[in-house]
Amino acid sequence: MFFRIKRVKGKEYAYIVENEWKRKGSRQKVKKYVGRAYRFELKNDADFNEFNKIKNAESYLSENSFSKILNDLIEWEVFRHGIDMGKFIIELNEPKVQQKRRNAVLMINDGFMCGITLKNVMGFKLEDGSTDGYRFARAFVEAGIKIPQEIFVGVFGKLYKTEAGIK
Repeated sequence: MFFRIKRVKGKEYAYIVENEWKRKGSRQKVKKYVGRAYRFELKNDADFNEFNKIKNAESYLSENSFSKILNDLIEWEVFRHGIDMGKFIIELNEPKVQQKRRNAVLMINDGFMCGITLKNVMGFKLEDGSTDGYRFARAFVEAGIKIPQEIFVGVFGKLYKTEAGIK
């Protein structure tokens, strides 16, 4: 499964596409329309810790929930890319990205921030100890969220402890 951008009358739209193997070879099939796509370039390379006034990453991670940390990461990316939040709605409770009440996709950091990718990050479940870290990192990359290494390690540790029932 991957995202495909189609240009129609000068506007870009995102679709989820899947490869299907047929007798004649691989064929791509559109599985779902995701929304209108908006491209944003990096405008301000602010540091995550400075932007959120974090003095100690360990205390920040222990004092905040996963959804609060993810919200801080999204706000940081919005700031770094100069996205006007008067035009877009980003929600984490029921993950969605919208513009004028229609689903939207924010193309940032070579990723696609939309309801689907945010849901993949928010609803991440551990499955296989050998690939969980890779899959979790990939969820962030697909959502266009550049997460600092120390924050990623802390959040993954927090998730691992929660799902494993370790206190």
